[in-house]
Amino acid sequence: MDAQDLLWMQLYWQASINGLGFFIQNRYNTREMCEKLHSRASYIVETGNIPADSASLDGNPTMILRRSAVLRLLCFGLGLTASRRALSATTCHFCSEEIQGRYMVYKSSSKRLVVCSDCDKKYPKCEACKLPHVHKDILLQRGERLCRPCAAEAKYCTICQKRIQGRYYTFAEPTKEGEANKPNAEQFYCASCYSRAPKCKVCNRPTPRSRIDLASGACIDCLPKLHHCDSCGVAITGRYFEIEHAEGRFCEKCKRTKPACYTCGVPVGSTYWKFDDGRAICNTCHERAVTDEETIRKIWREVTEHLQRRLGMNVTHPLTLNIKPLNANSFASARRAKEGLNQASPLSGSELGLYRYKAGKADVFLLYGIPIEMIYETAAHEYAHAWQTENCPPKQSIELKEGFAQWVAAQLLKDKGFSMSLEKLEDRRDRPYGTGYNRFKKVEESMGKKFVFEYAKKQLK
Repeated sequence: MDAQDLLWMQLYWQASINGLGFFIQNRYNTREMCEKLHSRASYIVETGNIPADSASLDGNPTMILRRSAVLRLLCFGLGLTASRRALSATTCHFCSEEIQGRYMVYKSSSKRLVVCSDCDKKYPKCEACKLPHVHKDILLQRGERLCRPCAAEAKYCTICQKRIQGRYYTFAEPTKEGEANKPNAEQFYCASCYSRAPKCKVCNRPTPRSRIDLASGACIDCLPKLHHCDSCGVAITGRYFEIEHAEGRFCEKCKRTKPACYTCGVPVGSTYWKFDDGRAICNTCHERAVTDEETIRKIWREVTEHLQRRLGMNVTHPLTLNIKPLNANSFASARRAKEGLNQASPLSGSELGLYRYKAGKADVFLLYGIPIEMIYETAAHEYAHAWQTENCPPKQSIELKEGFAQWVAAQLLKDKGFSMSLEKLEDRRDRPYGTGYNRFKKVEESMGKKFVFEYAKKQLK
């Protein structure tokens, strides 16, 4: 090692030792320390002289080299880190002035602000990110002071209307009428409202209790789109029932708990008619029901004359017409009455009429209080049984007997224009009424009406 190398090592040592001394003495004012260190090192390098107030170092070159390297690294690391922190920490973000006293440090996910105490008191803070902002960057939104970025990103709960902080749930809002081409708006729900608020039984959205229909459980947005039960009037949110050949839809509760109309089968409404024999009649059927006995007898005469004139169905044996209610006692009592063993009504269950021939006496029983078209149909059906007694084999099958009586009733309904009753009769597929009618209908379609009577007179099964 020559003299020049030794000189340079001593210069670096003096610069480092002086820098470390200044760092220790001026650790609260790093900027000033850095300036002094820079000027002192520059003086040593340019002049080759060590300042008089610097410490001198004599010794062997190896020790000088080791100590110089260690102190230079320590001084450089501490000085650089401290200078960076001090430069950023001591300048106010708003006024850009050096901070002499106390200050506040605000941290967020994206930024770090150092604010002097005066500016901290002066500028408002966003209630979302908690950072101070200049007045023009703060907006009043739904009662909160929010900075512009937070205001743009804020999500509000549909139920409590509060800004959502933390976990939330999103639902697609149903498209309104006339807005089919518009994208569905999203609705947000905070975790608390999502778990506590009742949910609409149709769209399953959490909904304020004031917007839920208590009877159906549907929200007021879904309510107008729902079908209402024609019995109780409540919106149907679950299963519903339609009664064949009857108008309306009925909820599961009404179908299960309310009595069915005796004539049309629909669950009766909140008001309905009930006869002494226990039959429940809905208001619609009651409007067409015939309860006057004289009117029923008039219809009977009209039916018999019509069948005699149009179809040539003459019955020579006198028929006694009886207007009866259902047998309210028991099925056993009605069964004995069918055999002529008592004077009670032989009608029971869903029966509308009956023909009875016992001991040379023929009786026709008709139920009162049913719609007029059903009286016409039943009267024709029972008159056909009276014609069968005089013209057909006594041991005919039940399907032939009931099928022919249904066919005769269908002819009368066609002539009278009772299309709905005719449709109901033709749609029956039960045995023996439905299957028997279709059998005679096919005979009519293939052979004509006249052959229907010949077929009824000769067939046994």
